[in-house]
Amino acid sequence: MDKIGKYEDLNKKYMELESRSMGIAKEESKRKGFEAVETELAVKKNKIKVIRIQLDKEYEKVKYLDEKLAAIEKHKDQIDANNAALNRTNMLLIEKMTKTDEQMDEAAAHARIIRINALKVGGDIIRYRRSLAEIDALLRKIENRGFAFLPLAREFVEERD
Repeated sequence: MDKIGKYEDLNKKYMELESRSMGIAKEESKRKGFEAVETELAVKKNKIKVIRIQLDKEYEKVKYLDEKLAAIEKHKDQIDANNAALNRTNMLLIEKMTKTDEQMDEAAAHARIIRINALKVGGDIIRYRRSLAEIDALLRKIENRGFAFLPLAREFVEERD
């Protein structure tokens, strides 16, 4: 009975020790789980740092592109303003060219009138020269017929001059 009592005591101690051992194993397991979680957390923190660096780089790219876009918009606005000024200048030049064309057409019409008048004057000059030639011929005939008609011819010439 003593041995059974000892056996039961030993069995009780064994159970207590086993229970403690299991508690220690659980704590050890928790500690290992906690270490695993800590390791996983450290890995995730490193990934977050890498992603943060990439995000910062991308942010700098976006910032640079925004600056470029603003510069492009400014240049576009300047180009639009220059185009508007050129369009106004072109319109003014077209108006001036149109006026010049009108003036040239008017000058051409005047030149035609002057030409017609010059032709008339030329015709008048030709008729005048013919009449002078006829008068000269008449004077020669008069001189050839005699000196009786000479004073009459001289008066005619003096009146004409």
